[in-house]
Amino acid sequence: MSPLFLLGTAAFFLGLVAGSFANVLVLRFNTGMGMGNVRSECFACGKVLGWQELIPLVSFLIQGGRCKQCRSKISWQYPLVELSLGLLYVVLYFKWQTTYGRFEDIPLLAFWFAVGFLLLVLSVYDIRHKVLPDHFSYAFFALALAGNLVFVKSSPHGLLLSLLPALFLFLLWAGSRGTWMGLGDAKLMAGGGFFLGWPGALWVLMLAFWWGAAFGIILMIGERRANLKREIPFGPFIALGVLSVFLFPEIFDNIFIFI
Repeated sequence: MSPLFLLGTAAFFLGLVAGSFANVLVLRFNTGMGMGNVRSECFACGKVLGWQELIPLVSFLIQGGRCKQCRSKISWQYPLVELSLGLLYVVLYFKWQTTYGRFEDIPLLAFWFAVGFLLLVLSVYDIRHKVLPDHFSYAFFALALAGNLVFVKSSPHGLLLSLLPALFLFLLWAGSRGTWMGLGDAKLMAGGGFFLGWPGALWVLMLAFWWGAAFGIILMIGERRANLKREIPFGPFIALGVLSVFLFPEIFDNIFIFI
């Protein structure tokens, strides 16, 4: 078995564990529950979960997606978040391996893993609660800026340009008094700009609007009595755009060169 395969497998399991922690953050943040001093329990019957019920992804599959005691259904959020981050870590690892792959470049891979983790947390929280918490948004902003200064080393001019899409979203928020766009979306876009630089940040903005519009149209078509005022979280589209442009920059170079 090749070392490359073993390390990719290790990245996958690391992503599963990180995804399990991401679920804890999403479910407990701003609820008054501690992050480490409160044991996980079934939301239906209150049973404190044992270690064998907390194995990322595996426990859900073995138990058939139900609580062992009361047999109530467990939310699909848990395995989906864990699996998504596991797969993302594998993709990030292989991108790092093919581009860098040296021992001294491991801090860069850790930086990418942290970015992926925060983007997933922000996306899932926005889907559940229709808000992007400042704690996570500022953490992503600070991490992306630090990563840019250490690894990317953009020029001051490039850093300023990367904030233009965030400024556009901020103006939409201010001009509409929060009815068209949330301020959290502008903060998330600012972090995405620092992470990708220019013109990657512009591509993310365009992708997020296209995907958001397509999702809204599909939603209206799928619902006979669609509520046109239904709030659609924009953060996940920004996060997906950031990851897409980062992972496949050559594709977007070829696409946007014609625009």
